[in-house]
Amino acid sequence: GNFCICSIATGMTIELIVMAAVQHRPYRQTVDNLLVLLIGGIPIAMPTVLSVTMAIGSHKLAQQGAITKRMTAIEEMAGMDVLCSDKTGTLTLNKLTVDNNIIEVFTRGYEKSDVVLMAARASRLENQDAIDFAIVAMLPDPKEARAGIEEVHFLPFNPTDKRTALTYLDAKGKMHRVSKGAPEQV
Repeated sequence: GNFCICSIATGMTIELIVMAAVQHRPYRQTVDNLLVLLIGGIPIAMPTVLSVTMAIGSHKLAQQGAITKRMTAIEEMAGMDVLCSDKTGTLTLNKLTVDNNIIEVFTRGYEKSDVVLMAARASRLENQDAIDFAIVAMLPDPKEARAGIEEVHFLPFNPTDKRTALTYLDAKGKMHRVSKGAPEQV
């Protein structure tokens, strides 16, 4: 970081000396040219600066014993406010469950059971996802998630969209779309 700032400051000083003292250009024109170079260079150098910064962060984490498989994990961890960690078995039972008491419904005409059913419809048991299993396990019968509907399109979860979605036709032929995922994405 300091090397980069010092390099930019040195380059700007040399440019100032060359333009003002050697070429005898007006001070205002010299400053304008410096600003154009500085602002123009930022977008070009940004990917390189970000990659180098991530590599340095990854190296420092590795020195402290942390191993990251993906460079983006560093960026994601930087955005966290709280990290809760647990050694399985000390505080948890190694079984993911959904607490029915914390489900809140904000739309009139719907009950908690409707929200659970819609979330189960947006889940896929074939994916072997623990969250999907926990949601579908809240239903009295797991087959209820797909009963009476015809699937039109299923959008599987991916880390970019951070959500899943199902478009389906009900028994009356009416089209519906249910989605579950990160609140800012849904």
